[in-house]
Amino acid sequence: MSNDIPVGRELQHLEDETEERRGLLGDTVSAANEVELHRAIEKSGRVQTEALFLPVIRVDDAIPDRFLEELQWVVAADESTLVPALVQEFLGVGLSQVSLFASSAVVFIFTLLLFLSGYVIQQRTVKGLQVAIKPRIPDPPPSPQLQRKDEGPQLQPSRHFRASDKVAFTNLDAVQQQRDSIDWTRLAHVQLARSHHDVCNAVMVLADLHRLKSPARRVLMFPEDWALDQQGKKHDMSDPFLASSKRLLRMAARRYGVELRPVSPAIRANDELDGGSNVYSLASAFAFKDFDRVLSVESPGLILDALPLDAILAFTESTPFAMLQDSHDGDGVHSADLLLLKPSASSHAELLERLGMESNFNDSIIPTLFTDPLLLASKTDDHTLIRSIGTLHQASQDFNATAYLDQVSYIRFSDPKLPGPEYDVPWTQKVAARPSNKDADWTWTKLYGEFAQKRMDVCGLDLETWRG
Repeated sequence: MSNDIPVGRELQHLEDETEERRGLLGDTVSAANEVELHRAIEKSGRVQTEALFLPVIRVDDAIPDRFLEELQWVVAADESTLVPALVQEFLGVGLSQVSLFASSAVVFIFTLLLFLSGYVIQQRTVKGLQVAIKPRIPDPPPSPQLQRKDEGPQLQPSRHFRASDKVAFTNLDAVQQQRDSIDWTRLAHVQLARSHHDVCNAVMVLADLHRLKSPARRVLMFPEDWALDQQGKKHDMSDPFLASSKRLLRMAARRYGVELRPVSPAIRANDELDGGSNVYSLASAFAFKDFDRVLSVESPGLILDALPLDAILAFTESTPFAMLQDSHDGDGVHSADLLLLKPSASSHAELLERLGMESNFNDSIIPTLFTDPLLLASKTDDHTLIRSIGTLHQASQDFNATAYLDQVSYIRFSDPKLPGPEYDVPWTQKVAARPSNKDADWTWTKLYGEFAQKRMDVCGLDLETWRG
């Protein structure tokens, strides 16, 4: 083959170039390390070199451009696939640096994405907790001018009051100016437990207010004798229900943030009279000087929406005493079912003096002791403050169960056919008391079932056996 180069001359030529490059590198070459050139393989009639050894150049030393050019020239001139090991090493160093940079960039990007996603999830969780914990501040009711214009001619005075009695409307101008500055610590929902039987019913009402996130304080009044009496201990049967009542009071304070207030009786029993007992009244709430206003709803019942009750408590115009307007006969709702009081030492003393002159006293006669009471509109076009479950017995054919439950704040269990939701009456009596309308019957059964379940969940008590 005339075009082939003799092997001997080729080897001699490469050895000469190797010596020249050793001279160019000088001190930058370490004689201890050598790079083995890949063995050239005979290809297309050309015979390449065998193995040559070149010293390795330190990475931190500069390489003359001419040296690299000569290496590239050798490869191009030979037209072979041979890549000098010296160039491969330096290219490997560059590629490793690029690979390290790329890997670091990928790790940084993914770490940043993980951080941002975690931050977003954390903020959503915190916002959800804030919404869950934040009290539900009620909106002001409709303008009083619109109420007087639209509803004034149709409103009838309560059957317990004269025609001159006025209906309470919200001072909307004052509300708009002071809405954000209302001090809810000066407002309270109160319940009075006159006996051991009333404790669970009162705690259930306050538990509903806690569940619905009412911003006002919650107060439970109970006879002061319970706090002073050391009875109710083990093997002490003088008052078998005292220990249970104390347990419920402690549970209400711990679980639902209820403030416990022992109160003195409005009328003390005369020990010389048989069957005499102390009489406790909501009039004792007039002595709570740390409150501007307190609101009470009659139990037993279920609070479905606390916002309207909070709005009455916060936005009703200032008055010593306000009560519900029960202008609809036959609806089972009475004026004493909702009372709004303004604590005052003088009013408290005057009420106690007048109550002492009453022979048969209950809180239903408190409104008659005020000469100028303020009435609270019991319903609007789209909402009702209080409904009695007894009205389900007179439900019409077009009764709407959804509207009945969605558009009411408080369901009062004043059922003329049953003694109360806390009693387990015989099955035959319960069946006879069910409403005739099937939709009303479903609502009636549902509400009684919810009360029984909530009584167990809140108080840990089953229904009491009815012995009437």
